[in-house]
Amino acid sequence: MRASMTANAEREPCRGIGCVWGDPRGLFGNAALVAMAFKNGGQNKAALDALAPKPGDSVIEIGCGPGMGIRAALKRVGKGGFVAGIDQSPLAAHFAAHVAHNATLSGRAAILRSDVTDLPFRDLMFDGAFTVNSFQFWPDPARGLREIARVLAPSGRLVITQRAPNPERHTNFAGAGSGMERIGQASALLAQQGWRIVDERCAPDGARLISVSVVAERPA
Repeated sequence: MRASMTANAEREPCRGIGCVWGDPRGLFGNAALVAMAFKNGGQNKAALDALAPKPGDSVIEIGCGPGMGIRAALKRVGKGGFVAGIDQSPLAAHFAAHVAHNATLSGRAAILRSDVTDLPFRDLMFDGAFTVNSFQFWPDPARGLREIARVLAPSGRLVITQRAPNPERHTNFAGAGSGMERIGQASALLAQQGWRIVDERCAPDGARLISVSVVAERPA
């Protein structure tokens, strides 16, 4: 499967200290992307475990950051599969494209600069979608979920994963303190739009963190 690689119009950059994670730019953005590459492995694994893509599947990651989730997804779908990644940050998309360079050359991956409200892919293209620690940065979550539903095939699933603190060892590392609240907001919006909530789960991620995920099936 291939993407229609249309570019989005220029948009206002994210502003504020939290935007170094949601829209990395410049020197601090580079540092943030390196940190994500080293620290998001547990969340990427939790999201892909929940999504459970099969060999040959077509999958999209929303907010692909430095591309580690793309690399992990490519291993899951195998040589017959396809993985797309989008990120609203040009710098992040560049990082991810470098990580997936060989897969892109062989037609197994596509990395694009875009945001979730205007996905540059055709209808019913993907078997599954996942997003890790990015829901809070979506400019319009309701519209974003409608766009994801548009590009998912019938019965396609979406996994939203957030970093959260271990209840026994509280931490607010990289905004983890709001992780459970964000998953609650995502679950409520999914239900409101008619997605079927398939599962809500958590997985340990080191001594102080957990990965919390909601799994939902595309509205009929």
